[in-house]
Amino acid sequence: MKQAPDAIYIITASPARAEALKQTIVLRGFDEIVCLSLVEALRAFPPTPPALVIVDPEGEVRSLLALMELIPQGVKRLVLSDEFDEAVFLACHDAGARDFMVKPVPEAYLVSRVISTLQECRLEQISAQKDQILIEMGVISPRSGLLTTPHLLKQLKQMTEALSANASDGALSLLIVELEGCQNTNSETAEAALMAQVGALLKDSARGLDWVGEYFMDKYAIVLPQTGKRGATALGRRLLERFSDLSFLNAEGSMQKLRVRIGIAEYSGCRHYEDLLSQALQQLQLAPGENPGSLKPV
Repeated sequence: MKQAPDAIYIITASPARAEALKQTIVLRGFDEIVCLSLVEALRAFPPTPPALVIVDPEGEVRSLLALMELIPQGVKRLVLSDEFDEAVFLACHDAGARDFMVKPVPEAYLVSRVISTLQECRLEQISAQKDQILIEMGVISPRSGLLTTPHLLKQLKQMTEALSANASDGALSLLIVELEGCQNTNSETAEAALMAQVGALLKDSARGLDWVGEYFMDKYAIVLPQTGKRGATALGRRLLERFSDLSFLNAEGSMQKLRVRIGIAEYSGCRHYEDLLSQALQQLQLAPGENPGSLKPV
């Protein structure tokens, strides 16, 4: 989705309110500020979305909720409300609004949130550009957003060789996740969306120092440095819990859950990284992960 850099859309029920908000932030050097009425925005949201949308519905709650559905995903949203209504707040949050402010809002704070949000947007765009470069280099899979199999195995090999060479007591664990049912989606678009969800779930569940990637076509692997089997088991249980909430529309037109199996291996003087893979795959065959209770803490 192409966005206008640093562009801000102010959407309100009245032109006077839109102009007042614009004057609050116009002197701060932003690239573009466009004022729209709720009616205009609901009739046709601009084809090139901005980086940030500021919405002040001025009591028009139904219009606000309808507008939240029209704003494209990835666009930052800042909502100004006359009062705090929990149902409206939750609806806006579920639609992607992470800033929900009850008026009156101090000008300095409003400008601060606008600057912070635009900076966050720029960082996300830079990160997306870097990921695209890594995809073109074959490091990241466009299917899941995770490491490709060759690069994951490269990291695993380097870690096991380092532990073996140092003859140290350092910990290392490997977790392999097998998913059944991914190919039973009702379309290629649905399969791509499911793979993106799976990749995001795996990445979000792991830590910053872990290496998460695809393991050939039907499995995923997580390399956990400085982690014993107890820590790997805790991650496995967390994954099973999170996957239990994931379902998709299958080819028969009904909602289906993924079947998840997890195998765990711990480095204990393995002569080769393939030994670690074999151990994890054997555990995968022995212990199907139907529920979180199937992975017992060590």
